[in-house]
Amino acid sequence: MPVRRLIPLMSRVLAIALGLTACTSSLGGHGSNAPTSSSSSISRRAAPSSSSSAPAAKQVTVHVSVNISDGSAVGVGMPYIARFSTVITDGKVFQNATKVTVNGQPVDARWYFEVSHDTSWAMEAHLRTQNYWPANATIHVDLPIQGLSGGAVPSRANTEYVFGDSLTSDFSTTDAHILTVSNAAHTLTVMDNGKQWGVFQISLGAADTPTKNGTKVIMEKGKVVRMRGPGYDDPHVMWTQRLTYDGEYLHSAPWNCVGYPGCTGPSNHIGSSNSSNGCTNLRPDDAIKLYGFLGIGDVVKYPDADGPRMQIGQGYGDWNVTWGLWQTGGAVPTQ
Repeated sequence: MPVRRLIPLMSRVLAIALGLTACTSSLGGHGSNAPTSSSSSISRRAAPSSSSSAPAAKQVTVHVSVNISDGSAVGVGMPYIARFSTVITDGKVFQNATKVTVNGQPVDARWYFEVSHDTSWAMEAHLRTQNYWPANATIHVDLPIQGLSGGAVPSRANTEYVFGDSLTSDFSTTDAHILTVSNAAHTLTVMDNGKQWGVFQISLGAADTPTKNGTKVIMEKGKVVRMRGPGYDDPHVMWTQRLTYDGEYLHSAPWNCVGYPGCTGPSNHIGSSNSSNGCTNLRPDDAIKLYGFLGIGDVVKYPDADGPRMQIGQGYGDWNVTWGLWQTGGAVPTQ
């Protein structure tokens, strides 16, 4: 299995939308290991001038940044995210200019636009293929977009958005880690490149704080995180792996496992019932083992959780959007 690179996440991305629901962290992105855009290749050149005799269109420059830096290694579910300084109105040119190869071969990758969850950016778009990235693959993304149009500026005659940056990214994927959480059996099953790696007992959200249904992606990791919610404030929750912006995690829950390590007796819930505030509670030893094995971009599926379906804006919920809908572009048309 290839070595994972642990690269700091832009802390602003996860420092918002942390309301006092589910297993909420007060730390936002601190201690995170997610990829950032610090070393992606960016060129800045003057946009080409028009040779037309008509009055030149006025331009509003749109700057673009991406979330995965060159040389990063991520899980197969990790979205490639572009963030925009301004809300654009048309993504067709941006989509058509995008070129993606996997192991040197072109692939069909599409953008889906939404309001950015990083308050320093106005909009973001997620790039994915119809299925997860292949395991242990080399991925190249080319965005030769500098000088191209992002659509007309609303309420401003003869004015258009123009991208100010061209970017390229080169990164890789690790082994395919696909986790499936069974609400009915109170278990978490880990598959590593199609082979079962382990089965672990869990406890999900109680009836009044149910765990979201659907497919999630590990967004960040932190050994110790402070979690707050109705009636509790725990500054030392251990071995945490974030799954949503509002605070769903995989984490160690020794308080939910009386008589640890045996977890015996009627007061125990891990492996038998749901009692958390939305997080996936694990026995301490299991949480440590999973923390060491899993990484940013690994996929965690909740096919029968009691909560509502996870939406893309609640985290890296990309895989809960059908491919047909994804190809429309979301908030900005790409077709």
